[in-house]
Amino acid sequence: MKFSETTFAAIAAATGLGATTAGAACCVLPLMLAGVGVGAGALTPMVPFHWPLSVIALVAVATGWFLYLRRRRACAVGVDCALPSKTTFLLLIVASLLVVIAAAWPFIEAPLTKVVGT
Repeated sequence: MKFSETTFAAIAAATGLGATTAGAACCVLPLMLAGVGVGAGALTPMVPFHWPLSVIALVAVATGWFLYLRRRRACAVGVDCALPSKTTFLLLIVASLLVVIAAAWPFIEAPLTKVVGT
């Protein structure tokens, strides 16, 4: 089965969002969701999946960027092909930001908890 860079960008964005949610599931997210009446008990099972989802997201983002850049280079050289869409580029940027947030979450969580808790 052959995947396009758009597919990898979408997978990366989804897993990056999952990793970010899993990282936030223990402290900050329950405090924020409690304000709108959502209980935190449903999020607790996601916590152990933070790092596996982060690694999967990182691999998916890296693969998406690799495929995106490879296609752009091939089209620039003159190979008959269609340039990647702007949607692919935007999805890769969103996915990259989500993966960075997920990876940095242990450093973001404590200050954010102080801000939200007060």
